[in-house]
Amino acid sequence: MLTPFYEAIAWLVVHIHSGLAPIFGSGSGAAWALSIVLLTVAMRLLLFPLFVKQIKNQRAMTALQPKMKELQAKYKNDKEKLNQEMMALWREHGANPFAGCLPLLLQIPVFFALFRVLNSLKPNSRGQYASHYGISEKLVSSAAHAKVFGVPISAAFNSSKHTLSLLGASTTATKVLTVILIVLMGASTFFTQRQLMARNSAGGTSQMAQQQKILLYVLPLTFALFGYRFPLGVLLYWLTTNLWSMGQQAIVIKRMDAAAAGATPAGGIDGGPAGPAPGAKPTRPSPSPAAGPTASPAVAPKPGGNRRPANRNRRKGRGRR
Repeated sequence: MLTPFYEAIAWLVVHIHSGLAPIFGSGSGAAWALSIVLLTVAMRLLLFPLFVKQIKNQRAMTALQPKMKELQAKYKNDKEKLNQEMMALWREHGANPFAGCLPLLLQIPVFFALFRVLNSLKPNSRGQYASHYGISEKLVSSAAHAKVFGVPISAAFNSSKHTLSLLGASTTATKVLTVILIVLMGASTFFTQRQLMARNSAGGTSQMAQQQKILLYVLPLTFALFGYRFPLGVLLYWLTTNLWSMGQQAIVIKRMDAAAAGATPAGGIDGGPAGPAPGAKPTRPSPSPAAGPTASPAVAPKPGGNRRPANRNRRKGRGRR
């Protein structure tokens, strides 16, 4: 059932390679490696709208955290009612706690399709090549011998010595390079998921937190444990995906923060009174009537300054008498 999808991925890799072959050479490892990298970029660009929606959803979930905590405190003894109220709250504000998993889940079929395609780019036990997933026998042989740092892109940590000898590769170099990429792939997967879910982890339900922990810890560990079976090209694809995701997220969040800061009212974040405009002369607040004449600290009264008005009043009083 998935063969047409595998053929589509193989078709993309081959056509990207055909555009790079005149520059690097048909059998060059750089041409095939860059084909995988450009395939990664194409997939990320297709998923970009979902990625932006994912970030907006995380911000919506962050804004709803106070209300979510109120519901948790109100219905702490009624889990069914709590889930109903949570769903109603998310539906009302257009938020979805599980939307953060969608871009990752959509990449997994491409990941396994590329695994099947690259895993087929190797000779049989007699050193013969055959067409696979619409890739001609000649291109299969070319891709099988394409090397990155001396390691074929179809080689994996568990590749047999016989297969590596047919490809002209070193067993030690293959194991060392694949282990390095496996560690980098697992670490980058963990940090990428932690960045994506950091804003969505607090204030959610226990079910949502459990789903996030599965993706945050189990997924990188799974990739690291089973990475010994992944061809070098698949490791390169996933590592490129993680690096692209981290950079893309940093740019998108920075722009969203700048847009949110530009929409802040003039009174500031807390809505308090705004300060004077840049370059404007600050105004002194007028004294309160209840403070009396001594409230203004501008001029201190001179000693004996109050006696003259009193003497004048006495003179006026004598003249009237």
